[in-house]
Amino acid sequence: MRRVFIVACAAAWAASLGARTGGDILDQYVQEGLRRNPALAQRRFAEARSRAALSEAAGLFLPSVSVEARYTRAGGGRVIDLPIGDLMNPVYQALHVPITLPNQTIPFLREREQETRVHVVQPVLQPAIAYNYKIRSALRDIERLSVSAQERSLVADIRAAYYNYLKADAVCSLLTVTEGLAREHSRVAESLFRHDKVTRADVLRASADLAEIRRAAAEAEKNRSMAVSYFNCLLNRPLDSGIEKPAGPLTLPVMTPEPAEAESLAVSNREELRQLKRAVDLMGHKVSLHRTSFLPGVAAVFDWGYWDEMYRFDNEHDYWTASLAASWNLFNGFQDRRRIDQARLEAAEKRCELEDGLNRIRLQARDAATAVSVGRRALEAAVEKRLAGRKAFELVERRYREGMAPQIEYLAGRNAWTQAEVEAAVAEYDLHIRAAELEKVTASGKSLLAE
Repeated sequence: MRRVFIVACAAAWAASLGARTGGDILDQYVQEGLRRNPALAQRRFAEARSRAALSEAAGLFLPSVSVEARYTRAGGGRVIDLPIGDLMNPVYQALHVPITLPNQTIPFLREREQETRVHVVQPVLQPAIAYNYKIRSALRDIERLSVSAQERSLVADIRAAYYNYLKADAVCSLLTVTEGLAREHSRVAESLFRHDKVTRADVLRASADLAEIRRAAAEAEKNRSMAVSYFNCLLNRPLDSGIEKPAGPLTLPVMTPEPAEAESLAVSNREELRQLKRAVDLMGHKVSLHRTSFLPGVAAVFDWGYWDEMYRFDNEHDYWTASLAASWNLFNGFQDRRRIDQARLEAAEKRCELEDGLNRIRLQARDAATAVSVGRRALEAAVEKRLAGRKAFELVERRYREGMAPQIEYLAGRNAWTQAEVEAAVAEYDLHIRAAELEKVTASGKSLLAE
């Protein structure tokens, strides 16, 4: 039975690891996730909107040109009375000229009128436009860095989810093998009981052990199913889609930076810190923007068009005007000063947030680097425990077969070996997960795994 157990465990371990190299498979899944993940797609749309807003801000430097047309019908209103008849008719009568002129009434509003013109406005002195452009540029940079941070986080999540799936699958495979051995042991116990070799208590103990292993196997199967669903959710695939497994054991992490080195990498590379720095710059531009309200604004205005009672586009009815328009806000109830105060407070708040973020990222990097080091030592200990458990089980099984060890000792030895195998598998994949987390918090730009 010992040889059967060893061969079965080896077969289960190999079957749990699959068909292709781990690096190729995982890289393919990472690229698929970067293409299809809906949360990342939303962030990319936000970045595209920020680029469009920056282009809109750049357009404020250029002149605005519009064609404006107006056609008016009017009636009533004020009139202008011209007593031409009263003034001229006595003169004509004295000269014996047979002409009689009526008095004239001219309405203030034309009965009908049209105006069609091209209206051009070019900013000449508008400091607010420049600072608005700088603000939009900072927002664009923040969104772009947010996309990079989201991509880095998604890559780490996909790697961790893949390793969690492999871990759950390995545990399921080991428990499946153990369940087969427990079933065989229960059958043997029943046979020995029928031949009066063991007591009824031994049979019941074997049955209880088999039931416990079945319960653990069911729990492991549930964990594997959830790992599959979560991994497929990250890749935006149907939740029950199959996951390809590598052909052999994954290569262990080859780079384990010291905590101080990890901290330096994180401070240099993390997009979140650059986001906060750009946010501080943005608040500074907002302060400058509000200060421009105390400066005058100047714009050049040019109009060219046609104005008449009828639509006649000829040289007799066209006109043009060119002017410089200036405006200067002298007082508006101290609103601009209060806006400056608010922007300064926001800048101070962002500087505090930057300092806090810097401390948090340093702590994350140190914790992740330490976790990888501890995980490596935990794996070494788990492997030693697995070897020791195998040897201990071999000795117990030999004594059990010779009738020198009770069944409970045999079951304890076998369960200890199974537990050691599971702990070794869990420790190995946990080390990969911790390495993925270290890669994430340091933003190193490359995997810590030599796969």
